[in-house]
Amino acid sequence: MNKELFINGFKNRIKAKFNLTDACAFEILVLAAFLDLSFDEVMANVSTLLNGKGSNDAGMDGIYIDEDQSIMHIFQIKSSEGIGDNILSKFITDYRNIFVYDNSSSIPLNQKVAAALEQHKSIVSSGKILETTLYFIFAGEKSEQNSHIIQRHLDSNEYLEIYDINDLYNKIDSLVYEHRKRKTVKFSFMADRSNISLKKDPQAIISFQIQNIKAVNFRLSALNLCKLLDNEKHVNKRVDTVFSDNIRGFLRYNKTNKNILSTLESDYSEYFPFLNNGITIIADQVKLPQEMQAGYYPIETVNPVIVNGLQTTSVIYDVYQKDSSKLDGVYVLARLYETNDKEIVDKITDATNTQSPINFRDKISNRDFNLYAKTLFESNEIGYLIKRGDTFENHLSQMLKESVHSDTVLKFWYATFNEHPEIAKNSKSIILEDIYDATVDKNHKLYNLFSGDKDSPIYQQLMKAYKIYKFVIDKRNSAKYDNDLILYADELISYGIYKLNDDYEKSYHKIYETLITLTEKEKRLFTEKGITYSHNSYFKSAKSKYDLNNELGIIEVHS
Repeated sequence: MNKELFINGFKNRIKAKFNLTDACAFEILVLAAFLDLSFDEVMANVSTLLNGKGSNDAGMDGIYIDEDQSIMHIFQIKSSEGIGDNILSKFITDYRNIFVYDNSSSIPLNQKVAAALEQHKSIVSSGKILETTLYFIFAGEKSEQNSHIIQRHLDSNEYLEIYDINDLYNKIDSLVYEHRKRKTVKFSFMADRSNISLKKDPQAIISFQIQNIKAVNFRLSALNLCKLLDNEKHVNKRVDTVFSDNIRGFLRYNKTNKNILSTLESDYSEYFPFLNNGITIIADQVKLPQEMQAGYYPIETVNPVIVNGLQTTSVIYDVYQKDSSKLDGVYVLARLYETNDKEIVDKITDATNTQSPINFRDKISNRDFNLYAKTLFESNEIGYLIKRGDTFENHLSQMLKESVHSDTVLKFWYATFNEHPEIAKNSKSIILEDIYDATVDKNHKLYNLFSGDKDSPIYQQLMKAYKIYKFVIDKRNSAKYDNDLILYADELISYGIYKLNDDYEKSYHKIYETLITLTEKEKRLFTEKGITYSHNSYFKSAKSKYDLNNELGIIEVHS
């Protein structure tokens, strides 16, 4: 009953807000939950609905390309309770026809799907690899009757994931839980002794202290690591709170995680600590034994958090839940630190997470400037979402007219006030890293804006940048402009409106007409050279800003 109450409550809000059918509202809810985006952002940038209808979307209800992570997320969402063999097969086939074989079957595509295809082509033709995840989500439940269909498709398509209504409910609950305080956890790690030393009391740990930070390195059995997660589930009713300071979530079974699983299930699983970098744990308190205790080396901790090794731990725990005997004789190398100094935690987290981009959105979520901005936006009836799950937990959500994630506002501030639309279009992570640095480095050129001073001009700037962004997005989705360049030029158009500093409507029309001329000229130049032109590539280039400045007589202030 609660599941239906919560899901129907969110659906009804979405239906009323965007004037959608029940099925379309369900699509927006699913996309927001799985991507952790606001409903407004999903409607504007992810959903393939045009004017509230899903025509010519090739069965793809949402497409989200995350260039920073090099991942493309494609969704097919069914508001019905059944799951069909043919529907799943068609979803896979249509994806392959469009994105693998460049729409070789000439499937009719609406503007949003066509724009995603062009963006995809532009990225991969530049030499980058985009990992793809296909999500099939339906409003029914997985059961014995449909399990064979689900398993057969999962086995034959490694990039496919299938979720039911319970998974959606758990996803929403997981996001909401981000806001709930973690209960105190006490856990003892059992460090394994050396099997080399012949001393009466063979060593098990390497411990030392630098200033107020205590450090311990040891060998930990995989089964003992799983007991930590069991304990977390018992105390906090969930597992992921043990990763609460981790900068990314479980990446599911990508290539790296498949390799970890393969090692654990192989005949050489005992070599695991030689083939894996281990895990890093930070705790509020660490108590070490002065000597061996009845043959054991217990290490008592309070509030241990795994800040590096989430992928390793998650795969190990998956194996443990299916067949714990496979972990007999398997060990991991553990690094444990005692500190509650937030700055030190940040440094350790950054230093030990080098295999994929840092999530700077999470890192700046509690910075003072963001908290002041949140207050300002909410006083203007706009939800300013700074944490994961804010979309579903915001206590003011019933009173707020619209909402937007802070990183979107910061991105368009970077495109306008910081005058770098090409960087804003290229990489959100670069922007968030630059802003994070500005909050901690007094020598940074943006420090005076992002230091957290309540009198900083940044708050007015963020509000104006958001209003420009909202105006541009509404124009793009109004279907009044027939040239497809507007699907790629949000950042540059926003920059132009800011620089012209005139009536938004008047500026937009002037920029739109100018961009038509510029893109047609660029296409001709490319054609003459025998090169394929791409809107996506052009608007990522600094040349597009230079061309616009030149045509409209805009003078740059920032370099």
